Parts: sequence; C-alpha cells; structure tokens
Amino acid sequence: MTTPLADRSTRWTRSHRPKPAAPVRLVCLPHAGGAASAYRDWDPLLPDDVELTVVQYPGRQERIHEPCIDSMEAMADEIAAVVRPQAGRDLVLFGHSMGAAVAYEVAVRHAAEGHPPRQLIVSGRMAPHRQVSRDVHVGGNEALVAELRRMSATDPAVLADPELLALLLPAIRADYALIERYRPEAPARIPTPITVFRGRTDESLPAHEVDAWRELTARDFGQQVFEGGHFYLQVLAHLVVPAVVRAVRAAREGSDT
Repeated sequence: MTTPLADRSTRWTRSHRPKPAAPVRLVCLPHAGGAASAYRDWDPLLPDDVELTVVQYPGRQERIHEPCIDSMEAMADEIAAVVRPQAGRDLVLFGHSMGAAVAYEVAVRHAAEGHPPRQLIVSGRMAPHRQVSRDVHVGGNEALVAELRRMSATDPAVLADPELLALLLPAIRADYALIERYRPEAPARIPTPITVFRGRTDESLPAHEVDAWRELTARDFGQQVFEGGHFYLQVLAHLVVPAVVRAVRAAREGSDT
C-alpha cells in the first residue's frame, strides 16, 4: 500500500515554527551523516516571512529504524515528492555538502514539472559534473571513521563510543554510497538562480571550482565566502542565516523586474 503523501511529508520534514502565511519556505538539506538537528540554530535567526523546513533523512535520530537510502535518484525523488512548490509561496532550497547535490537534484525535478524553486543555495560541494571520484563507502568501518575524523563531521566522543557508533555508521555509509556513486555526466541547467556558499579553507570546495555551478543555472549566479572550513556554518549561523535571507530577497526582487 502506498503511504499517503501527507504522512510521508510528516516523516521526512521538520518545521518547529510553522508559518503558513510566510511567503517564503526555506527547505534545508543536511550533509552526509547529518540530521535535521544540524539546522537547529537557524529558526530564531529567520524573519517572520521565512518559514524553515528541514529534511530528515531515514536511518537517523527518530527515523533510526527505517531503511537508509543509498541512491541519489531514490532520495531526490522522495524529497521532491514531499517538498512541493505551493501556490503563493516561494520555495528556496539550501543544501550543505551532500545536501547541496540532493537539493540541486530536487530543483531539477521541480523545474522539469514547470515549478522551479525561487532560489537554490549550495554549500560546501563541488558542482555534480566536477566532483572527484572517491570510494570511502566500500571500505571498512575504520576507513569510514577515519574520514569522519578528517572532516571533523562528528563529535569525537561519539566516535569513541562503540555502541553509539554502531547505530550511526549504517546511515553514514549509505550517505557516502549515495554521493560517491552520483556522477551525472551532463547535469541539467535549471531556470533557478544559484548561490554558492563556502568556507575559505574548505578543501572539498576550492575557490577555483565555485564557478562550475554557474554552468547549471540559466538565471543569476552568486557566491559568498565565510571564514572557516567545511563545517563553517555550524559555528557561523549568525552570519550564514542573514546571508541566506539576502540571497532570497535578491532572487525575489529579481523575479519582479
């Protein structure tokens, strides 16, 4: 039996302060191994005309017992189905790291249906056709943990707890499989403005790679650099959220000209 869309949306999205009258719905997608809690500090920083919705991938937190998804096609299809453009509301997608690629694929699906998002903001990720091939997901648990330490993606206390780590590794491995096997040769150009955010010292998105995202939009393109590395947004929410709002404002104003 097919699960009703409303029930699927409840499982897949979190909105702690619903604002049904807000003209902008900002949908955020976490990084590999991440969860909706990655954006817990954003809500208080957003204005009243922007509603925050965060995607919760299966296999983590309260969805820990659900099967993980290790296919970009399946992940983007599901999220595109539950995060629908709504009449009278602008949809803005923000994704960090793996979430940036997923957000782009969701935007592609909405654009193909004639309802492109108002704005796509991608953070800490090279453009899909420029990503370097890696295969961390096929290695053992030790290799995966070493990658998490290298990226500073996980609390060291969690990495030192075998029982907790055993709960988290299946989702992390599935996420790495999803993003490492995602290799579109000719990604679509979408009619949505794209803005790229990056940490100045983030080796996973070198400065010279940012412009490749320009090839994937038929609209405006912008970029912003923040101090820090790959997870700059975890400590700079007070700077990142206003920058998101400015990008949204610019996209909305541009649509009226």
